[in-house]
Amino acid sequence: MEKKKVLNVGYGKNALVAEYYKGNMSSRHFYGSIELEKSGKYDIKNISLDSRQNLKGSIHNNFMMLKESDIIFIPYLFVTPFFFLSILRHLKLSKKRIIAISHATLKQGNGAISRIIYKMIYSTLDVVFFHSQKNLEESINNKSIKSSQARFLYWGDDLDYIDKTYPSPTMGDFFISTGREQRDYQSLIDAFNNNNIPLEIYTNRINYENHYDFLDENIGKYNNIKIEFVERTNESTVKLAKRTSECLCVVVPLNKDHVNYCLGLTSIVEAMAMRKPIVSTYNPYSPIDIEKEGIGLIVDEKRTWKDAIQYIYTHKEEAKEMGEKGRVLVEKLFNIKKCTEQVEEAINE
Repeated sequence: MEKKKVLNVGYGKNALVAEYYKGNMSSRHFYGSIELEKSGKYDIKNISLDSRQNLKGSIHNNFMMLKESDIIFIPYLFVTPFFFLSILRHLKLSKKRIIAISHATLKQGNGAISRIIYKMIYSTLDVVFFHSQKNLEESINNKSIKSSQARFLYWGDDLDYIDKTYPSPTMGDFFISTGREQRDYQSLIDAFNNNNIPLEIYTNRINYENHYDFLDENIGKYNNIKIEFVERTNESTVKLAKRTSECLCVVVPLNKDHVNYCLGLTSIVEAMAMRKPIVSTYNPYSPIDIEKEGIGLIVDEKRTWKDAIQYIYTHKEEAKEMGEKGRVLVEKLFNIKKCTEQVEEAINE
């Protein structure tokens, strides 16, 4: 039986795929394409497209997609490179199945013409997966897509990799935060100030539009708070994951003004995989209800960071139970194998 050709678009970094096969990284970054390839049923080709590419490049990439694939898989949906492909779909000149993952509510464009173009492109997508049920519903309500196109995606870590690489997580006495995107580190530092509970913060100095230069003045200022800037590399990801496996609790402080998608989800699913309790800023877009599932505490109008941290630190047996519940949940639903099953089902419909 001939293998289906799947073009993995936008996150097709062959160097990262090579690192995975060397055993140096989790397959969670590839949203199931690794598992599909390993099944032997699919021919996976990885390519990277730039959302800012020029007209000539866009035309070239669209024709390449037509020529080299049966299925087009877009783990990070951005619409610009698919304009010409969508025209061919509308003209019935292409029947390529297109499956995409959106990490936020779908944009409608600015201005009447832009909205028409966006809507045309969205209409050519056969399936759009969302990390967040709230983003999914917003995308249907703003008429970007139809309900028949939208599906919720269970996504999480590569448990085989986690268990092989970090086989015996220990329960230390420190809290850790390793997030890079829209983190409210000042609130976290204020909460740990003067409580003598150890905190470790690892982040980039600059992560896209996020600038954390203000942390410089806090480095070495507090005896119980360690702050370290790290580069955005796979080596640093492995290093921080090991440190996470040794912590008491994972903390996820979010900038409330930017909570409009599944912000912090990577930190949360990694913590769950490693049996760590979680304390996070309330995020209505999160697919995981941390308190309802009993896997940690939420900081909101009813509970401060100081209260949540103090509770975890003084209830370590309960914290351990939270971590175990997180592992059960991630084994059941929020893992890369479950994600792969959903993507494969969409491919073969």
